[in-house]
Amino acid sequence: MTQKQTKTRNGAIDFWKFVFSIMVVQFHSSNLTKIKTTPFVGAAIAVEFFFLVSGYLMAASISRYEEADIKVGRDSRKFMLHKIKGLCPEIFIAWGIGFVVQHIARKNVSLSSLVKDLMTGVWDMFFLRESGLEGFKANPAAWYISAMLLAMLVLVPLFLKNRDVFLNVWAPILAIAALGYLSKNVGDLRGPTDWLGFCYKGFLRAVGELCMGVICWGICQKIIHVPYSRLGKLLLTILELGCYLGVILWSYQHKGSQMDFVMLLLFAVGVVVTFSGHSLLSSFFNHPLVYFFGKISFPVYLSHNYWSHALVRMYPGQTYAQLYPKYVLAFAITTVVIYLTAEGMRKMAPAFFSQCRKLLLETENK
Repeated sequence: MTQKQTKTRNGAIDFWKFVFSIMVVQFHSSNLTKIKTTPFVGAAIAVEFFFLVSGYLMAASISRYEEADIKVGRDSRKFMLHKIKGLCPEIFIAWGIGFVVQHIARKNVSLSSLVKDLMTGVWDMFFLRESGLEGFKANPAAWYISAMLLAMLVLVPLFLKNRDVFLNVWAPILAIAALGYLSKNVGDLRGPTDWLGFCYKGFLRAVGELCMGVICWGICQKIIHVPYSRLGKLLLTILELGCYLGVILWSYQHKGSQMDFVMLLLFAVGVVVTFSGHSLLSSFFNHPLVYFFGKISFPVYLSHNYWSHALVRMYPGQTYAQLYPKYVLAFAITTVVIYLTAEGMRKMAPAFFSQCRKLLLETENK
């Protein structure tokens, strides 16, 4: 399998990834209080941005495959393994930290319960939580990773089989069917671990929104080469900011409702404009510091949720105002630990695996 072109970073997407990951951190601070009323109480909607971007990037990646050289089974496997590799080692580092933090918060943990949690936590380790397999959840926020990968496991072979049919037929059908079902039967996009009788809500949400991301990619390809005037770019910039800021402002006081689907549509419009590169802000965000914000957004997402549950147990009786500074400090330190540890592991990985091959595999003398 060969590819037609190389990938480049999009600074604007990196910036918004960081903004919306911070919104998710703020949303989960609601676990620190029983009344669940905090600033940005509806900020769970920020996850929709990540699903759309993941769908867009999935389409962009598959579009680089040479169609004549595609083998659906082989390339589906390669795509999924490459995707999983990109999540490592951060996802496993965060899992380990979450496992320790949650058991420290529980106190008086027996050896048998510790072993049981470790063994049943294997489903999280293999990204299978949203499949329905039950076990210990070391990092509750990692449902998103499981839902995304399981949805891609279904969507990628369809996409590779016939790109034109998937983009113009299957993606719209699956997006409408999944989101329509959620709108009619549930009424919002929240509660990813709610069981719908045949799958988790998060999985269906992932299928619909990844397909929307694919549609965003298709639309973007139509407008990316259009020669917009200065006025046209200004209007697109206003539209882009209006979409993102509109979602942020709405999430400040509103919980899940039918408006979630409207916010998803605003996100989709914003994503198309941002990826098109026609926004006047595009060049402003193409900066190494912004790229770093984009890289660290994943550790930010992985570093906080277990703390929001654990701190309440560690400091019983404390108010939200007392717990919140501890929460911010804990998530900030954990983000740094995950990021630096992952960077170090990536640097050591080639030598480590090379040594493992020498120890475990026989080599022929030449």
